[in-house]
Amino acid sequence: MEHAETKVQKLDIDDSIGIIIRTASKSLEKALGENLKKELSLSGSKWKVLAALSIEDGISQTNLADLIFVEGPTLVSILDKLEEMELVQRKPDPNDRRNNLIYTTKKSQNMMNTIVDCVLKLRKTVTQDISPKDLETTKNVLRKMTLAADRYYVQTKNS
Repeated sequence: MEHAETKVQKLDIDDSIGIIIRTASKSLEKALGENLKKELSLSGSKWKVLAALSIEDGISQTNLADLIFVEGPTLVSILDKLEEMELVQRKPDPNDRRNNLIYTTKKSQNMMNTIVDCVLKLRKTVTQDISPKDLETTKNVLRKMTLAADRYYVQTKNS
């Protein structure tokens, strides 16, 4: 019996917006992580938690995990290490004792300016040759893509 050959489609990765976005994101993350490792001796997972808490201190563990794109069990081990370093504090949620709220400490608050400075320095460096108009267009397009992808996710999940 002869087998008909099936033509396998291949993605054009050089022209894939998703891969371009992921590569840019990972490159930024790698550069920032290296800088923060030198400045504060923080690994990527730790500085991401502190950066997220600089945006919203006292966030639930579940929301924090979503914000930094890690699974709950992964976040627990990161928080354990940060708590040992006295950089975060877990407190029971007064509205739901099954949840913990995560707070910065004085020690980690003293690190926040360095984290923000490193982010701003990297941002300035990587955008210095890009016009403000192109940057604004890029941000607007990416926001629209994010909304569309989120809608698609919800539709797919619920179908």
